[in-house]
Amino acid sequence: MRTHLALVLAVALSLPVAAQPTLPPMQQLDYPVLAVGDTGQFRVQIPAYAGGQGRVSYAAHALMPGSSVDLGYRFTAAECGEGFTPYVHYNDRGVVCSRFGEAPHAAFEMVVTVRNVGAAEGEALMPEGLGYLVYDLGSVTAPWRLYGVRP
Repeated sequence: MRTHLALVLAVALSLPVAAQPTLPPMQQLDYPVLAVGDTGQFRVQIPAYAGGQGRVSYAAHALMPGSSVDLGYRFTAAECGEGFTPYVHYNDRGVVCSRFGEAPHAAFEMVVTVRNVGAAEGEALMPEGLGYLVYDLGSVTAPWRLYGVRP
């Protein structure tokens, strides 16, 4: 019996594990150029989701959680796809489009409202500033880029 159990276990462990499906990363579509004090918007392409279980959240972070890096931008509002609820983080640190449920959704564009509160001139890059958390698939991050100008 032990030999049989060991053989079954060995065969089970040697079988290839199917890769868990993932969604493609979010993609920034617009790159606004903002002077200090200016407000603008940029669009982010959100991929379609085939459905699953639990929470689905898509976020844009002006300030990364747990980080002291401040590039001088704040995200003050978000427009989300149908069925999603927009949230703004404390002190405009970021925005989220979120929902619960198992239903699939089509690809959509999230619109992020951004304010330059003191960014340096030139490109600002937040390497993991865009990200999603899909309960049954995990999380994926992508960068955002904004451009500051000084008078």
